[in-house]
Amino acid sequence: MDYKQRAQFRKSDAWHAFKAKCRLLTSTDFITREPLSKTWNLHHLDLNVKHYDDISDIHKFMPLNKKTHELVHELYKTYRRDHKVLDRLKIVLEKMEELTDGKES
Repeated sequence: MDYKQRAQFRKSDAWHAFKAKCRLLTSTDFITREPLSKTWNLHHLDLNVKHYDDISDIHKFMPLNKKTHELVHELYKTYRRDHKVLDRLKIVLEKMEELTDGKES
């Protein structure tokens, strides 16, 4: 499926019904645990475009708020090439927390 076909699929009754079904199962962003906003996304875990319209398995999707969804896609680009990006991200976040909380050694 190309971009236009995927966009068309997201307008379909089948997609809207599937997304509504998923929404009944959760009310929070999987990563942040924040309440789902009005602009939440149902994230495809399988990024193979040949499988884009396969909504047969709810476990292949993840409810994410818009910003979380964008962040996941952005990080994934690097993660595919270098799994250690998560280790470096954790170092940055821990250092931010340390400095912000005044626990600098």
